[in-house]
Amino acid sequence: MKDDIIEVWDNRSQSYSKVVQGGMASSYESRGWQEIFTDAMGPGRYKVLDVGTGPGVVAFLLSQLGHEVTAVDLSEGMLTAARRNAAQYGLDIRFEKGDAEALPFPDSSFDIVVSKYVLWTVPNPAKALSEWYRVVRPGGKVIYVDGNWNTDLESSWWRRRWKDAARLSTALSERQYSPRERKDFSNSMWEMLWSTHADRPAQDLNMMGEVGFENISTVHIPNRRVLSGMRYFQHGYWKGNFLVRGTKGSREGPTENR
Repeated sequence: MKDDIIEVWDNRSQSYSKVVQGGMASSYESRGWQEIFTDAMGPGRYKVLDVGTGPGVVAFLLSQLGHEVTAVDLSEGMLTAARRNAAQYGLDIRFEKGDAEALPFPDSSFDIVVSKYVLWTVPNPAKALSEWYRVVRPGGKVIYVDGNWNTDLESSWWRRRWKDAARLSTALSERQYSPRERKDFSNSMWEMLWSTHADRPAQDLNMMGEVGFENISTVHIPNRRVLSGMRYFQHGYWKGNFLVRGTKGSREGPTENR
């Protein structure tokens, strides 16, 4: 299962990188995500790990804010795109190959662990959350963004029609990629994903509590907060994202890199 997921992301790395570049080019979108993560992280400059960085968008946005960022991904294609993008934006980010369920770092290595659109594809989400808990410092936070990619559309006829229209509008740009680069999750893979039939974010909060996080909370992120114009038309048919945050218990707060 994991090998199949890696293959999908390897094959989609070029097209997904272009989507990310579009977001970076939008000051409205970049500023929106920076505000969302800053609100969740709190003031200060932190040593941050971005898990499942993909083409690097969250790593870039946090690096621009002055955080010391390390980013990992299990897809070589995504890491290649991320390194290329980082060079283009002139950002100093440490990229490494790493599995969200078995991170290559010692305990308590980071002040904050972040992730965006990753946990839904992880075969064992509880194991991943335990790893994120392990590598964050006592008093540090784990913050991730995800969405209900199946249930949002299944429950709404008009959202499915919106998705169809959005995909038609981008058909011409999609032709520049080969069939290999357009490879996506098969129906059988969707059915095997834990997130396909999960009650989210309620299940996320339960898993966070079982791992041992404290001060667990979640907030809804309306698409209008981070998308505008054509980007909203192309990607706004989802109901929206949710952010989950939890703290690793300690009397002391995370170490700030001032």
